[in-house]
Amino acid sequence: MADQSTTANLELEGRELYWGRPFNKTEIFFRQLVAVVKLAVRSLLFLTAVAGVGVLAYHIFLALKNQLPLNDPLFWQGRYFDYFLWSVVLDMYLFYNLGLDAKRSYNVIRKSFKPQAAGKAKLKKVDMSDSFSLEALRVLDKAYLKAWRSNKAFNLLFIFSRLLSAKIAAVIFGRLGLSVKDIKIYNKKFLENLPRGGTVLDQKVHQVLSRAYDLAYRESRPKVEVTDLLQAVSELQPEIQEILYEFKITPETINNVVKWANIQKKLSSRYKHLRAKAYFKPKGTMDRAMTAMATPMLDSFSEDYTQLARAGYLPLCVARDQELSEIFNIIEGGKNSVVLVGLPGVGKSNIVEGIANMMVTEDVPKILRDKRFVSLSIPHLVAGASRPNQLEERLMIIFKEISRAGNIVLHIDDVHNLVGVTSVGSENVDLSEILAKFLIQKGVITIATTNPADYRHYLEGHPLNEVLQQVIIAEPEDNQAIQMIESKAGFLEGKNQIFFSYDALAKAVKLSRRYIPDHYLPDKAFKILEEVAVQVRQSKGKNHAVTGEDVAGVISAHTHIPLTEVTQAESEKLLNLEARIHQRMVDQAEAVNFVASALRRARAELRDTKRPIANFLFLGPTGVGKTELAKTVAQVYFGAEEKMVRLDMSEYQLKDSVNRLLGSQTTGQGGAVRGEGGVLTEAIRKQPFTLLLLDELEKAHPDILNIFLQVMDDGRLTDAIGRTVDFSNCIIIATANAGTQFIQDRVKAGESLEEIKNKLL
Repeated sequence: MADQSTTANLELEGRELYWGRPFNKTEIFFRQLVAVVKLAVRSLLFLTAVAGVGVLAYHIFLALKNQLPLNDPLFWQGRYFDYFLWSVVLDMYLFYNLGLDAKRSYNVIRKSFKPQAAGKAKLKKVDMSDSFSLEALRVLDKAYLKAWRSNKAFNLLFIFSRLLSAKIAAVIFGRLGLSVKDIKIYNKKFLENLPRGGTVLDQKVHQVLSRAYDLAYRESRPKVEVTDLLQAVSELQPEIQEILYEFKITPETINNVVKWANIQKKLSSRYKHLRAKAYFKPKGTMDRAMTAMATPMLDSFSEDYTQLARAGYLPLCVARDQELSEIFNIIEGGKNSVVLVGLPGVGKSNIVEGIANMMVTEDVPKILRDKRFVSLSIPHLVAGASRPNQLEERLMIIFKEISRAGNIVLHIDDVHNLVGVTSVGSENVDLSEILAKFLIQKGVITIATTNPADYRHYLEGHPLNEVLQQVIIAEPEDNQAIQMIESKAGFLEGKNQIFFSYDALAKAVKLSRRYIPDHYLPDKAFKILEEVAVQVRQSKGKNHAVTGEDVAGVISAHTHIPLTEVTQAESEKLLNLEARIHQRMVDQAEAVNFVASALRRARAELRDTKRPIANFLFLGPTGVGKTELAKTVAQVYFGAEEKMVRLDMSEYQLKDSVNRLLGSQTTGQGGAVRGEGGVLTEAIRKQPFTLLLLDELEKAHPDILNIFLQVMDDGRLTDAIGRTVDFSNCIIIATANAGTQFIQDRVKAGESLEEIKNKLL
């Protein structure tokens, strides 16, 4: 076979990467032979070392038995001691040999956090195969040999076949609730259909190798692992994607589960990794240059994140590469200080913890290396400050210590809490102005956090806003959120001795985003998983799997919205909904059919999920059953007449009635905004899966009608406090007497109801 090993595939960090490990039977046999010989020689050397220690121990035993002192020259001249010395020499050769192998094996290129210079004349060539793990290389060799024995082209299907035999594959597909054996059966069918005609190298193999290397580079892993190969072949081979689609697995799903497996592996080896990387990291307040100064006052009111990270107490930060890069770019660009602005629960604190972990392992820009990352606690700073100017004195001493130490990166959580804070009985400038002045003069690197509302209210137009560069921390997308809770799922699994399926994590993210609008990902999904884990352990016992249905059941209990699979009893109720309604209500078959069909579509998710389940306008004279139908539906499907929200629109004829529906807010002392929800918004927030009856709609003020027009079109409404209320799980029924005379006249004239409806609407 022609050697295609020198094909260039990838350029990273000023290096040209190529695959230099040949794929052919002779080379693979030779590599296997060398590996066996090395293992045999090293095993022999190791046994010799063990025997040497045993001989030395026996020699000491004989010397003690014969009462021969260890400092006697005869002790050091015995043949047993000579054998031990030879074993030491062989041990030294063993360690030297292992060191040579380690030197030949290179780690994946690390991110430099620097923009690449354009137009470089020459790139340094690097063999990417040196950065593949031993297990990954064995998978590739075995895949090639399988293709050679089959006399078929060496393509990605053979690599995928060998990957399915790896131990990690059982874990990955087990998370998806699948058996590797079933996937192997489908893959075997594709392999059998490949034409024979010699073992030539498919060009996609090089693409997969480059992609796997790139994945390891992006995740900052030292070696290209089997999981990287699995993700790469899933992305690049249509036949493999077709196999996975048979089991309802998308490339995004594989990507997320592979990341989960990598996170678990990283967590398991984290302590060892941090101890090794942080060995030369100063353990106290001193830097490596021995130039830092002690900071006793700062230490009294702060927490040292670098110490916590060294001990492995801080959680991993995943799926926030873009935000971390933005923070590092701002700091390297000379701005020095940033403020992370994000809603509660989106992960601002986790990003700060991630920076601390990266500082410990020195995986940060040069300006952040060899520094302490210290979090100043505002509550601790303020507590106990009772005499005038005491707060200002504390803060000034802390700032002097930071400036003198020279190795401090400062973190301030909820920095808006400093605005307006002064000592008791003091009319001096507040603490936030002191901080702003200090940052301007000293340029100390500071990472602060706040939320959007407090940023607008306290920091916009404030001197701090001139110093702190804003970095928006948005609520993560679904895939990001899944990866974030994957990094924390292991803690819940260990604590409750249960096992999370991938479907459980995916549903926790998807359903909490849709049905719990008052909180934000990933925090709200993680809290749901905490509750589900406890519930499954209590109901099913330990060592059980948490499924998507378990998650749906918990969210359903919180929101009173049916989210689990349709049960037999509910199925019968839905199928016979019209008959059940007609047991209480006579006639109005058309309206009954429309309402029943809408409920069935909603339960089967066959509708626009961003709008209400259905919007109905019941027109007709008083007494024909408009309101009665709404009551009947509430009783038959929702459980009771009281389960519907009824608004008598004759009570909302004035313009200021809008405040009654949506709520109102007032500004109290100190600019604090207080508010309360409205009649409509609070009712739907507490009972989102319901029937909303708007009785006598025509009597409402036009501004009220405009509000309901928005609800019927968008399925949501913002109350006076700024909370978004979801109407997408409501059936909205409006009744009106408008056109009553016209309808009665047309009926008397003998026109059909369809003709009357067309003319009326």
